Amino acid sequence: MNKLFTLITIMLFYTTLAFGFEKSITHKDFMLTLISPKDFTAGHNNFELTIKQNDTVIKASEIKVIFMMPEMPGMPKMSEEAVMQAKGNTFMGTVSFPHGGTWQIRIIFVINGKKYQAKSSLDF
Repeated sequence: MNKLFTLITIMLFYTTLAFGFEKSITHKDFMLTLISPKDFTAGHNNFELTIKQNDTVIKASEIKVIFMMPEMPGMPKMSEEAVMQAKGNTFMGTVSFPHGGTWQIRIIFVINGKKYQAKSSLDF
């Protein structure tokens, strides 16, 4: 029994090391998953975006990911658009943040000629 517990603990530990950040964003028709090898931080960040419909990965013909922080006292509104590249049915993205805080996420994507938008937020 102890060997089984140890094995499960080790498997869970290495599974959590596979990526540092994962966020699921629900849309009426789709489930979007944002995965990064490390937690998002100020500076350069890489991530992968997957879109699923009924547990099947689907490919968007166009995709735009925008991170925004609203205007606050002494600070203007900020917007950072991720550079996206298709990789099979998923998309790889890079974005640079000037600083941490709560960033709103807008994901605009086109599937079968129809435009969709999903929203969420990110804290770091």
